[in-house]
Amino acid sequence: MTALAISTDIPSAINTVEKLHAWSALLLSNVNPQVIVVEGVGYTERAAQAGVFYVAADNKHRILTRHSIQMNPDYMNGNAKIWQYAMELSTIAIPASFKAN
Repeated sequence: MTALAISTDIPSAINTVEKLHAWSALLLSNVNPQVIVVEGVGYTERAAQAGVFYVAADNKHRILTRHSIQMNPDYMNGNAKIWQYAMELSTIAIPASFKAN
């Protein structure tokens, strides 16, 4: 997985869960653009996708994210929180541009 040191890798300007989600979605999409996963019989998709789109109906820009992360089967009977069973998409290091404010 992309290693993460919370105290040094997440920019200090990230101070809400929404900003954290946008940051991690954009990061995963940036470092894994070629990772393709099987999501059904005969159906594949990019594992990490994120983009900002203009929504004319309410005149706002929105980030839309989609991620398909494999789960370790132990999530069904393990004692840890469910997110602890998420498996890595890659081992690519976090680019410096994502660590800066």
